Amino acid sequence: MFRLSNFHPKVALWRAATNIGPLPVLVRARNSAAWQDFWRTENSEAVFRDYAKGSPLRDWLARKCMALDCTSVFELGCNVGANLQAFWRVNGDLKLYGIELNENAAAWGSRNMPEGCEARLMVGSMADAEDVLARNGVDDVDIVFSCGATMHVNDDIFAAAKQQALKIARKAIVHLEYHAWTPAELQNGRNWRSSFLSDRWVRDYVAEYESMPNVGRVEYFRIPPEINIARNIGRLMVNDMTGLIIAHLK
Repeated sequence: MFRLSNFHPKVALWRAATNIGPLPVLVRARNSAAWQDFWRTENSEAVFRDYAKGSPLRDWLARKCMALDCTSVFELGCNVGANLQAFWRVNGDLKLYGIELNENAAAWGSRNMPEGCEARLMVGSMADAEDVLARNGVDDVDIVFSCGATMHVNDDIFAAAKQQALKIARKAIVHLEYHAWTPAELQNGRNWRSSFLSDRWVRDYVAEYESMPNVGRVEYFRIPPEINIARNIGRLMVNDMTGLIIAHLK
Protein backbone atom coordinates (compact mmCIF):
# COMPACT_ATOMS: atom_id res chain seq x y z
CA MET A 1 0.00 0.00 0.00
CA PHE A 2 1.59 3.13 -1.26
CA ARG A 3 1.62 5.74 1.52
CA LEU A 4 4.16 7.38 3.73
CA SER A 5 5.17 5.43 6.80
CA ASN A 6 4.03 6.75 10.17
CA PHE A 7 7.73 6.86 11.06
CA HIS A 8 8.68 9.11 8.16
CA PRO A 9 9.77 12.64 9.21
CA LYS A 10 7.67 14.14 6.40
CA VAL A 11 4.56 12.72 8.07
CA ALA A 12 5.31 14.62 11.27
CA LEU A 13 5.91 17.84 9.35
CA TRP A 14 2.73 17.32 7.33
CA ARG A 15 0.61 16.77 10.42
CA ALA A 16 2.10 19.80 12.13
CA ALA A 17 1.43 22.03 9.12
CA THR A 18 -2.11 20.81 8.53
CA ASN A 19 -3.16 21.15 12.17
CA ILE A 20 -2.28 24.83 12.43
CA GLY A 21 -5.71 26.09 11.33
CA PRO A 22 -9.29 24.81 11.25
CA LEU A 23 -8.71 23.50 7.73
CA PRO A 24 -5.28 22.89 6.20
CA VAL A 25 -5.99 25.02 3.13
CA LEU A 26 -2.51 26.54 3.04
CA VAL A 27 -0.84 23.23 2.35
CA ARG A 28 -0.94 22.82 -1.40
CA ALA A 29 -1.03 19.57 -3.30
CA ARG A 30 2.14 18.28 -4.87
CA ASN A 31 1.86 17.47 -8.55
CA SER A 32 2.33 13.96 -9.86
CA ALA A 33 5.93 14.52 -10.96
CA ALA A 34 6.94 15.68 -7.47
CA TRP A 35 5.24 12.69 -5.86
CA GLN A 36 6.83 10.24 -8.32
CA ASP A 37 10.29 11.75 -7.83
CA PHE A 38 9.89 11.58 -4.07
CA TRP A 39 8.97 7.93 -4.03
CA ARG A 40 11.53 6.91 -6.67
CA THR A 41 14.35 7.97 -4.34
CA GLU A 42 13.04 6.67 -1.00
CA ASN A 43 15.65 4.47 0.67
CA SER A 44 14.79 4.34 4.37
CA GLU A 45 15.05 0.99 6.13
CA ALA A 46 12.43 2.09 8.67
CA VAL A 47 10.00 3.10 5.92
CA PHE A 48 10.44 -0.18 4.07
CA ARG A 49 9.97 -2.20 7.26
CA ASP A 50 6.74 -0.34 7.96
CA TYR A 51 5.48 -1.01 4.43
CA ALA A 52 6.33 -4.70 4.79
CA LYS A 53 3.92 -5.30 7.67
CA GLY A 54 0.95 -7.55 7.05
CA SER A 55 -2.60 -6.46 7.81
CA PRO A 56 -6.17 -7.85 7.84
CA LEU A 57 -6.94 -5.58 4.87
CA ARG A 58 -4.18 -7.15 2.79
CA ASP A 59 -5.44 -10.61 3.73
CA TRP A 60 -9.04 -9.66 2.82
CA LEU A 61 -7.87 -8.48 -0.61
CA ALA A 62 -5.97 -11.71 -1.18
CA ARG A 63 -9.00 -13.85 -0.30
CA LYS A 64 -11.24 -11.81 -2.61
CA CYS A 65 -8.84 -12.30 -5.49
CA MET A 66 -8.35 -16.00 -4.79
CA ALA A 67 -12.11 -16.44 -5.19
CA LEU A 68 -11.56 -15.56 -8.86
CA ASP A 69 -9.79 -18.91 -9.38
CA CYS A 70 -6.48 -17.47 -10.52
CA THR A 71 -3.04 -19.03 -10.88
CA SER A 72 -1.04 -15.83 -11.42
CA VAL A 73 -1.27 -12.21 -10.29
CA PHE A 74 0.55 -9.01 -11.17
CA GLU A 75 0.57 -5.97 -8.89
CA LEU A 76 0.82 -2.38 -10.08
CA GLY A 77 2.93 -0.47 -7.57
CA CYS A 78 3.99 -3.44 -5.45
CA ASN A 79 6.24 -1.48 -3.10
CA VAL A 80 8.26 -4.03 -1.06
CA GLY A 81 5.88 -6.88 -1.91
CA ALA A 82 3.73 -7.10 1.24
CA ASN A 83 0.51 -7.58 -0.73
CA LEU A 84 2.06 -10.32 -2.80
CA GLN A 85 3.14 -12.04 0.41
CA ALA A 86 -0.48 -11.96 1.58
CA PHE A 87 -1.51 -13.70 -1.66
CA TRP A 88 1.23 -16.28 -1.14
CA ARG A 89 -0.03 -17.04 2.37
CA VAL A 90 -3.46 -17.82 0.91
CA ASN A 91 -2.10 -19.91 -1.98
CA GLY A 92 1.56 -20.90 -2.06
CA ASP A 93 1.32 -22.14 -5.65
CA LEU A 94 0.52 -18.76 -7.18
CA LYS A 95 2.85 -17.11 -9.66
CA LEU A 96 3.44 -13.67 -8.17
CA TYR A 97 4.72 -10.63 -10.03
CA GLY A 98 4.90 -6.95 -9.19
CA ILE A 99 6.12 -3.73 -10.76
CA GLU A 100 7.60 -0.99 -8.60
CA LEU A 101 8.89 2.48 -9.47
CA ASN A 102 11.46 2.52 -6.67
CA GLU A 103 14.46 0.30 -7.34
CA ASN A 104 15.42 0.53 -3.65
CA ALA A 105 12.03 -0.76 -2.51
CA ALA A 106 12.01 -3.61 -5.04
CA ALA A 107 15.52 -4.67 -4.03
CA TRP A 108 14.69 -4.49 -0.30
CA GLY A 109 11.51 -6.48 -0.81
CA SER A 110 13.30 -9.14 -2.86
CA ARG A 111 15.99 -9.53 -0.19
CA ASN A 112 13.43 -9.85 2.58
CA MET A 113 10.90 -12.22 1.02
CA PRO A 114 9.84 -15.03 3.37
CA GLU A 115 11.45 -18.36 2.64
CA GLY A 116 9.40 -20.14 0.00
CA CYS A 117 7.80 -17.00 -1.42
CA GLU A 118 9.06 -16.56 -4.97
CA ALA A 119 7.37 -13.26 -5.81
CA ARG A 120 9.25 -11.39 -8.55
CA LEU A 121 9.51 -7.65 -8.01
CA MET A 122 10.38 -5.79 -11.22
CA VAL A 123 11.43 -2.15 -11.54
CA GLY A 124 9.50 0.23 -13.76
CA SER A 125 6.44 2.41 -14.16
CA MET A 126 2.95 0.91 -14.15
CA ALA A 127 2.40 2.87 -17.38
CA ASP A 128 4.98 0.56 -19.05
CA ALA A 129 3.85 -2.67 -17.40
CA GLU A 130 3.53 -4.71 -20.59
CA ASP A 131 7.07 -3.97 -21.72
CA VAL A 132 8.50 -4.63 -18.23
CA LEU A 133 6.79 -8.02 -18.09
CA ALA A 134 7.99 -8.89 -21.59
CA ARG A 135 11.58 -8.02 -20.69
CA ASN A 136 11.29 -10.38 -17.74
CA GLY A 137 9.86 -13.24 -19.79
CA VAL A 138 6.24 -12.94 -18.63
CA ASP A 139 3.45 -12.80 -21.23
CA ASP A 140 0.19 -12.33 -19.37
CA VAL A 141 -1.42 -13.16 -16.02
CA ASP A 142 -4.86 -14.01 -14.67
CA ILE A 143 -5.26 -10.91 -12.48
CA VAL A 144 -3.74 -7.44 -12.54
CA PHE A 145 -4.35 -5.57 -9.29
CA SER A 146 -3.44 -2.46 -7.35
CA CYS A 147 -3.73 -1.66 -3.67
CA GLY A 148 -3.35 1.96 -2.61
CA ALA A 149 -1.13 2.69 -5.62
CA THR A 150 -3.12 4.04 -8.58
CA MET A 151 -4.62 6.72 -6.33
CA HIS A 152 -1.12 8.22 -6.20
CA VAL A 153 -0.68 8.68 -9.96
CA ASN A 154 -2.21 11.32 -12.21
CA ASP A 155 -4.81 10.68 -14.90
CA ASP A 156 -2.30 10.26 -17.74
CA ILE A 157 -0.32 7.61 -15.91
CA PHE A 158 -3.48 5.83 -14.77
CA ALA A 159 -4.95 5.83 -18.29
CA ALA A 160 -1.77 4.23 -19.63
CA ALA A 161 -1.67 1.70 -16.79
CA LYS A 162 -5.33 0.78 -17.36
CA GLN A 163 -4.71 0.08 -21.03
CA GLN A 164 -1.69 -2.03 -20.11
CA ALA A 165 -3.75 -3.98 -17.57
CA LEU A 166 -6.50 -4.65 -20.13
CA LYS A 167 -3.88 -6.19 -22.42
CA ILE A 168 -2.09 -8.21 -19.74
CA ALA A 169 -4.94 -9.63 -17.64
CA ARG A 170 -6.81 -12.77 -18.68
CA LYS A 171 -9.53 -12.86 -16.01
CA ALA A 172 -9.86 -9.63 -14.05
CA ILE A 173 -8.46 -6.25 -13.05
CA VAL A 174 -8.79 -5.44 -9.36
CA HIS A 175 -8.37 -2.12 -7.56
CA LEU A 176 -8.43 -1.62 -3.79
CA GLU A 177 -8.20 2.16 -3.88
CA TYR A 178 -9.65 5.51 -2.87
CA HIS A 179 -12.89 5.09 -4.83
CA ALA A 180 -15.61 7.71 -5.36
CA TRP A 181 -18.99 6.11 -4.66
CA THR A 182 -21.05 9.09 -5.89
CA PRO A 183 -20.59 11.93 -8.42
CA ALA A 184 -20.45 14.39 -5.52
CA GLU A 185 -17.71 12.38 -3.84
CA LEU A 186 -15.73 12.37 -7.08
CA GLN A 187 -16.10 16.13 -7.50
CA ASN A 188 -15.24 16.81 -3.87
CA GLY A 189 -12.21 14.57 -4.07
CA ARG A 190 -10.93 16.34 -7.15
CA ASN A 191 -11.46 19.73 -5.49
CA TRP A 192 -9.62 18.58 -2.36
CA ARG A 193 -6.53 17.82 -4.42
CA SER A 194 -6.07 21.56 -4.94
CA SER A 195 -5.82 22.10 -1.20
CA PHE A 196 -4.83 19.46 1.30
CA LEU A 197 -5.59 15.96 -0.02
CA SER A 198 -2.28 16.07 -1.81
CA ASP A 199 -1.42 12.43 -2.30
CA ARG A 200 -4.68 11.09 -3.76
CA TRP A 201 -6.31 11.17 -7.17
CA VAL A 202 -9.90 10.16 -6.47
CA ARG A 203 -11.57 8.14 -9.24
CA ASP A 204 -14.80 6.34 -10.05
CA TYR A 205 -13.23 2.96 -10.82
CA VAL A 206 -16.55 1.42 -11.86
CA ALA A 207 -16.98 4.05 -14.58
CA GLU A 208 -13.36 3.57 -15.64
CA TYR A 209 -14.05 -0.03 -16.66
CA GLU A 210 -17.76 -0.62 -17.28
CA SER A 211 -17.67 0.82 -20.81
CA MET A 212 -14.55 -1.07 -21.91
CA PRO A 213 -15.39 -3.51 -24.76
CA ASN A 214 -13.54 -6.47 -23.23
CA VAL A 215 -15.03 -6.02 -19.73
CA GLY A 216 -17.95 -8.34 -19.04
CA ARG A 217 -19.12 -6.92 -15.71
CA VAL A 218 -17.84 -4.85 -12.80
CA GLU A 219 -18.27 -5.83 -9.16
CA TYR A 220 -17.73 -3.45 -6.27
CA PHE A 221 -17.45 -3.94 -2.52
CA ARG A 222 -17.25 -1.64 0.45
CA ILE A 223 -14.34 -2.51 2.69
CA PRO A 224 -15.43 -3.88 6.09
CA PRO A 225 -14.98 -0.93 8.46
CA GLU A 226 -13.39 -3.03 11.18
CA ILE A 227 -10.35 -3.70 8.95
CA ASN A 228 -10.15 -0.30 7.24
CA ILE A 229 -8.33 1.90 9.73
CA ALA A 230 -8.69 5.69 9.34
CA ARG A 231 -5.83 8.14 9.78
CA ASN A 232 -5.71 11.89 10.02
CA ILE A 233 -4.92 14.57 7.46
CA GLY A 234 -4.99 17.75 9.44
CA ARG A 235 -8.10 17.57 11.58
CA LEU A 236 -9.93 15.30 9.17
CA MET A 237 -10.02 11.52 9.37
CA VAL A 238 -9.72 9.66 6.07
CA ASN A 239 -9.29 6.11 4.83
CA ASP A 240 -6.51 5.32 2.37
CA MET A 241 -8.80 2.87 0.56
CA THR A 242 -12.59 3.10 0.33
CA GLY A 243 -13.61 0.49 -2.21
CA LEU A 244 -12.72 -2.79 -3.91
CA ILE A 245 -13.52 -2.83 -7.62
CA ILE A 246 -13.29 -6.00 -9.74
CA ALA A 247 -13.54 -5.69 -13.52
CA HIS A 248 -14.28 -9.18 -14.90
CA LEU A 249 -12.93 -9.64 -18.41
CA LYS A 250 -14.69 -11.43 -21.25
